[in-house]
Parts: sequence; C-alpha cells; structure tokens
Amino acid sequence: MSEYSASDTLTREHPPTAVRDERTSDGSVAVVRNLRKSYGEREVLGGIDLDIRRGEIVALIGRSGSGKSTILKILAGLSDSHSGEVKVSGHPAVAFQEPRLFPWLSVVDNVALGLTRDGVSHDEARTRASSLIGEVHLHGLDDAWPLTLSGGQAQRVSLARALISNPDLLLLDEPFGALDALTRLTAQQLLLDTATERDLGVLLVTHDVTEAVSLADRVILLDGGRITDRVTVGLPRPRRRDAPAFSALTARLLDLLHVTTPA
Repeated sequence: MSEYSASDTLTREHPPTAVRDERTSDGSVAVVRNLRKSYGEREVLGGIDLDIRRGEIVALIGRSGSGKSTILKILAGLSDSHSGEVKVSGHPAVAFQEPRLFPWLSVVDNVALGLTRDGVSHDEARTRASSLIGEVHLHGLDDAWPLTLSGGQAQRVSLARALISNPDLLLLDEPFGALDALTRLTAQQLLLDTATERDLGVLLVTHDVTEAVSLADRVILLDGGRITDRVTVGLPRPRRRDAPAFSALTARLLDLLHVTTPA
C-alpha cells in the first residue's frame, strides 16, 4: 500500500523534528517514510508512508484518535520524539479549526504578524497583508477587529495569515468544522481556488467524508495509527455532490471506515 517507489531518493536519517528545505525530484513538498510515534507504551503512529505533491490536495480521514492530527503536527514541526524520515519543502503554514486570531490586533496586523516576526518591516508586512486580505475576499476589512467578524470571515483571515509566508505546503486541521453549511461551501471553494492559483501542496485533516471527496485529489484512510487505504479521487472539477459517481465514492469511503449509512 505504500506509495514509495524506486525513484524516491530518501536516504538521510531524520532528526527529532522534520527536515526543512528539502526538494525531491518528483515535485513532492512533503515526504514521510516509516513515521512512528508513541506516548509511553501506546503507539499512535505505526509506520506511516506519505507523499504530498505540489498542486494536489491530500485528505486524511479516520475516526478520532486515529493519528490524523499527530501527522499534521509532525509535518508542521509542532511535535517531536518520533522516528522515521520526514522531509518538508520550506516552512509549512498551518490553519486550525479555531482561527486563533489575536483580538487586540486588527485584521491586517493579524495577517502581517508572521512577516514582522521574520524581520520584514512593519509597513511592508501590512502592504502584503492587505493584498492577501483582498485575495480571500475580505476587501475593506483591514482595520476591523477580530471580535466583529463572522466565523467564516475569521477563518478567511486565518487562511490569509497562513499564506502570507508563501508556503509550499499548507496544513489544515478541520478548518471548516465550525462553520455553517453555506459558509463551509464558500470556504471550501476558496481553498480550491487558492491551492490551484498558488500551486500549493495541501494536507487536509477532516472527519467529513463528503468534504474529502469534494476537495481532495487523494484520500488517505487511517485507523489505529496506520494507513489502511489510499483512494484516488478521479472526479473532474467542479464536482457535483448529487452526481452518481460522487455518491458512489462517498459510500465506498464510508464502507472502508466501517460506517453504516441508512438505507
């Protein structure tokens, strides 16, 4: 089931945190081999092999506790004490289900924060942040305060903040889970547009099988810290959720997850 092939050239031993600024000949922005992690006697990841290529969205699905968020945190450099090989192109950006905006900073300053921390001048960071705020369709909200935003607007600010450093890899942990159904659809389309325009690799952690089929090029199923199935989503975009092929693939994934649906 591993996607490893003879063309992969991964020979260097991996230190406790992910190796940055690694490039692979096949265009991957993240490559994971035999990733293992335990908490005491409990193994939470048991030999994960995973590739994320530039320009594709990979969805991780599985029940709670299956190891999805642990993989994301390791790729983000937020978790150590693991073994295996992890190579990441540049410094990935992360967006979580909660936007985690600083309420005492305006929208533009929240977005600019990542650049000012990297030594970019305040004025330059704000200029670039303002451009991104327009890109995520929040024109005119540069000086708004986070507490005045709707949930969907706050999530778009979070996305802009993640994108400001021009990452090769975008890591999303249930980013749309707290949004209402209509806002979620808008946010999902924004993600698709952004990933395409910027040629990003995206890892999407989600519990929502329909969301995975809507957005992903490939779906990786986890159970007990191990990959149980890898499914390529060969549906053309835009994907109609009422199309028979969409429904069939959703049903197949639910079956692989051992989820029983009503007749």
